[in-house]
Amino acid sequence: MLRKSHFDNIPIKPQRVYEEMNKAFGRDTCYVTVIGLSQIAGAQFLNVYRPRNWINAGQAGPLGWTLPAALGVRAADPDRDIVALSGDYDFQFLIEELAVGAQFNLPYIHVVVNNSYLGLIRQAQRGFDMDYHVQLSFENINAPEIGAYGVDHVAVAEGLGCKAIRVTDPNDAQAAFATARELMAKHRVPVVVEFILERVTNIAMGTEIDNIVEFEEVLDLPLDDVPSAQRSGTLLPA
Repeated sequence: MLRKSHFDNIPIKPQRVYEEMNKAFGRDTCYVTVIGLSQIAGAQFLNVYRPRNWINAGQAGPLGWTLPAALGVRAADPDRDIVALSGDYDFQFLIEELAVGAQFNLPYIHVVVNNSYLGLIRQAQRGFDMDYHVQLSFENINAPEIGAYGVDHVAVAEGLGCKAIRVTDPNDAQAAFATARELMAKHRVPVVVEFILERVTNIAMGTEIDNIVEFEEVLDLPLDDVPSAQRSGTLLPA
């Protein structure tokens, strides 16, 4: 089953980000990510076709792992197309490691989906009226253009010697990815592409493969319409 796409609202729905990533990055792209709603949604929506092109921490729970892991993948293989995926809190955990990427010229694209929440914890607490315990939002007096989304990731990334782009309109996604590629090639540093998401989105998950809680209407499609990697539940051979 695939979730039906209806992405007309602004701010951006996370599903739209993954849809745009599938358009922008090719079959050989290596994705690096860790835990949280961003990773769970990425595993559901991103098209991954080859072995070792989904680099993940194995659910050990190490927030912050994504950024240094992406640097490690780049250092190990200078030629791979590498795209990291973080939620805002995972990114903030070790954001200072961007300076390592600048220092040693380790370019890759880091997609940050920012809803200013610890989203996985918030979703688990839905029935307990505890959202406020895990929200990361605040009014940043130095960045009024981002409203209550708090940390100015673009400013921090640039302050650490890297490049960064903020996307608030999904129609700008492809242009942002193209610009990120250009900046990465020109400056040989990590490039952050931050998407400002709607604050609350619940991502389908469950305790068993046959016990999944869906939050969006689902749409049954013929198997021919589903990428083969998703259809089989496996990755295609190189």
